[in-house]
Amino acid sequence: MKKYSGKFALTLAANLCLWLTALFFSSMEIYFRNLPEFNFPVQHVWWIMLAFAFAVALAVAAIEAFLPGKAVLWIAAITVLGGICFYVQMLFLDGQMLEMMGENVPFSKKTVVVNLAIWAAIIIGFLLICILLQKQAGERKLKEVLMLLSGALIIIQTSGLVSTRMSLTEEDLNKDLYLSTQGEFELSSTCNVLYFILDTCDREYVEAALEADPDLFEEYTGFTNYRNMTSKYSRTYPSLPFLLTGEKCYFDLPDTEYIRQAYENGTFLPDMDASGVDIRLYTALSYLDRNAYDMVDNILSYPSEALGYLSVSSLIKAMIHLGGYREMPYLLKPLFYYTPDPINRSVLKALPGDYFTMTNNNFEFYDRLLREQVTVKSDRSSAFRLYHLFGPHPGCYMNEKAQYDPNASQTDAARGDFLILAEYIRFLKEKGIYDNTAILVTADHGNQNEAEDFVLHSPPCCVMLYKPIGADSSAPMTVSDAPVSHDDLFATVLDQLGIDSSAYPPALDSHHEGEDRERIYYYTAQRSWGEGEVALREYSIRGDASDLSNWTLTGNDWDILYSANAVSKERLNRN
Repeated sequence: MKKYSGKFALTLAANLCLWLTALFFSSMEIYFRNLPEFNFPVQHVWWIMLAFAFAVALAVAAIEAFLPGKAVLWIAAITVLGGICFYVQMLFLDGQMLEMMGENVPFSKKTVVVNLAIWAAIIIGFLLICILLQKQAGERKLKEVLMLLSGALIIIQTSGLVSTRMSLTEEDLNKDLYLSTQGEFELSSTCNVLYFILDTCDREYVEAALEADPDLFEEYTGFTNYRNMTSKYSRTYPSLPFLLTGEKCYFDLPDTEYIRQAYENGTFLPDMDASGVDIRLYTALSYLDRNAYDMVDNILSYPSEALGYLSVSSLIKAMIHLGGYREMPYLLKPLFYYTPDPINRSVLKALPGDYFTMTNNNFEFYDRLLREQVTVKSDRSSAFRLYHLFGPHPGCYMNEKAQYDPNASQTDAARGDFLILAEYIRFLKEKGIYDNTAILVTADHGNQNEAEDFVLHSPPCCVMLYKPIGADSSAPMTVSDAPVSHDDLFATVLDQLGIDSSAYPPALDSHHEGEDRERIYYYTAQRSWGEGEVALREYSIRGDASDLSNWTLTGNDWDILYSANAVSKERLNRN
């Protein structure tokens, strides 16, 4: 028994080092860093994952301790080596890879090869040191060193995680609110504005979709296709908060502080709320601030302390996935890419009233639309609905029939999106409220076009389809090349709701083709995916936005100081 307990002490120390690193520290760090993206509560996540990691370590250690002493020693050495490799990858080799990634990040072959070479050097070096230590000082000394390394690695990571946790406010940790699907297709009989945001829906995808299917927009009667459209930003954040507030972001504030100030200063939602508009937003709660919660009618609460709302098995699977994304070498990271919505939906069980937390999943949205269809509420004078769909964002896996297809292109996904919206339009016509409904279809941004030389190499235009209230519902879609931008959408929405829009730039339909107009675009420039974002660069666009020669750098740029992908605050050469 004494011999077993001695071996068990070594295997337990080694396995705690490995499994706490692999299952607990790695996943909790990325969970804390992306906390606004997750809807499930912190108070359960940490102890569930800690208990799971301890259970795995105990079970494996107990089995290994039955092996012969020499085998136990070298298995422990390899186990500690695994913990060290994971730790070095997370702390020193991941660069800025702590943010959510929904697409295949284009790591260069050099990055992958260098990363593997470092792993190989660590493995060979560590094993050589262990062999030399055993020969020079004996197995007892090697055992002591392994246990010391295990303890040190656990203490260091514990300190780091506690520090990260202490940096979070109680508001960050409070997960009792969520955006539900409640009232998603309940509309007014007299006045509605439907605002669709198709993530990453670039003009090039729309034109390719039309080339593949010339009848794509047959159902979109009364619409205008504004082809000369520019977004304000090149990423979903800060594009979504901007589209709901009109307040610009320069990455000089932490995201939560920018969002807080944007909703505190912005008047877009307050203007609608003051006019009695039924406001429902179907996007991620992280794009909102508590200043807006009282104005949004589909925000619900649930008792976050109740464990019964969590699927523990799904939580463990999700956290293992997060941890793998952070600790694996670049060669294996593609196996662990993730987006928050599927994780939220799998971890959270059905919520009160059978309403699920909101997701921008195209398939689920389509299923709900077909199942629930459109309901007309005569007691609502006006309604505003914002639907943020996954669109043709990389990783969409949707074909032109709105069916799952892992081989679907972004053009196929765009066709599927427009098919879904066409079905929504048919329901509006069947209910007799199409003429009383304004519809805007745009994107949060076009093709992101990240480049290591910090300049655009193709023009990131985005889709812009618009039908005002009272448009001729028998007229086919028309095309306009008027220079329009996201700046024009605030007045467009408010005008359709009969609300004063004089505080904003003029609406979409006030612009005309050939107008000499300057539009401003903020490009989040990349140094590289591994090294992170460097600058917010300002472009001026005049004329046709599909012609890159009409895009000019103004010379205004800002160091990105606050972003999950931000690099050092030092200025880098951007010639």
